[in-house]
Amino acid sequence: MKKILFIAAAAAVLCSSCASLTKSQVTAVNQFARTSNHFSDYPSKILFALADVRVKRGLYFANSLDNTEPHIEELNNLYAAQKEDYRVSAKADITFQIIDKYAQSLLLLSSDKHAADLATQAGNFGVSLDSLIATYNSIPGATQVHKGIGGIVGSIIMAGGQQIIRAEQASAIQKFVPDADQMIGVMTGNLLEFLQSGNIALLIANEERGIQSNYKSFLNQRKPTIQNERDYLELKRDIDNIKMLKDQTIAATQNLRIAHSQLLKEIAQKKDLKEVMAELQTLYENVKNIKSTIGELNTVKK
Repeated sequence: MKKILFIAAAAAVLCSSCASLTKSQVTAVNQFARTSNHFSDYPSKILFALADVRVKRGLYFANSLDNTEPHIEELNNLYAAQKEDYRVSAKADITFQIIDKYAQSLLLLSSDKHAADLATQAGNFGVSLDSLIATYNSIPGATQVHKGIGGIVGSIIMAGGQQIIRAEQASAIQKFVPDADQMIGVMTGNLLEFLQSGNIALLIANEERGIQSNYKSFLNQRKPTIQNERDYLELKRDIDNIKMLKDQTIAATQNLRIAHSQLLKEIAQKKDLKEVMAELQTLYENVKNIKSTIGELNTVKK
């Protein structure tokens, strides 16, 4: 009887050991989540910045038109194009949302803070993620991803409604990250398809040509001010930054996929943290560069 009890106790200790994560592992998960949170801001900014360039260079062309009707028509066309430019395809839009929601959910799971409403947050994040996945899977031609991932977040057990039990936190992370890896593979693939498409390259090339041609039209009809000349140089700089942002976002998306794969291996196989930390550092540097470029695009022109 004692032997049976000893074996059972040993098995329980062994299972507990297998199910646990070290503090450094949970920290690595948290760092990945923080770095990839709001990732949708980056590819979206490319389209928004291009839309802004189109309006600004289009105003120079409109201002070169002396007749009232053509002038108004050109302004109306700019307004209609701006509304359309801010829209992205349903597939790209839902991809942005899923990556963001996954990062926010992972951030919640790896948090070491107490929160009275953590149980409610966990439920909301879980339902939202599953709803987004269901919407994505309904898109014709979309590569299907596994359902029910969000339920893992919603099933966190709370201690007194305020603190995640550490064992449950580790268990949830160990379940959540592997189940989500296929989804991350599909979503980053969608992002790369979107970013590397000929459409994006064509839009950038068209705006680059349009800046010069529209400003030439303006110069043929108007005497430019110093501010006009500054605006032209700013538009040229914006296009360069947009091209840089596109390349940086592609690199960050590729590294996001690699970093998640390394995170999965580190959690599943108790691998050394060196590899995953190196990938996280690269991802962090990529995101830092992207934010710097976006900051340049957001700089208020004087």
